[in-house]
Amino acid sequence: MRRVLLIITVASSLLIPVAPTQAAVVVKAVSTDAGYRFRPKVLEIGAGTKVTWKAVAGSHTVTATSGNWSKDSPLQIGSPTSFTFKRTGTFRYRCTIHSSIADGRCRGHCGKVLVG
Repeated sequence: MRRVLLIITVASSLLIPVAPTQAAVVVKAVSTDAGYRFRPKVLEIGAGTKVTWKAVAGSHTVTATSGNWSKDSPLQIGSPTSFTFKRTGTFRYRCTIHSSIADGRCRGHCGKVLVG
């Protein structure tokens, strides 16, 4: 009976999806017909992944807009900024130069990182 319970426990633990940790991920601040945007706008990563933001065009900021993290860094071409996400959650950010917040929603140059 113990052997059956052990097999069931091990098998069920293998079914829980976990986002893999990546060594590093790059988010680019790019210019589009609709204005500046982060690419990708939404990033899904595993806990422990380092994210680096790079400017492809213009001057920007990477500024946290959700209270579960702290980031407020300038972003210039040739001067990237990074953050390692160690815990799970949704982490929202924006460029304060090219976005606005109205009714609690970010409009324009906004992005989010989903850590699972």
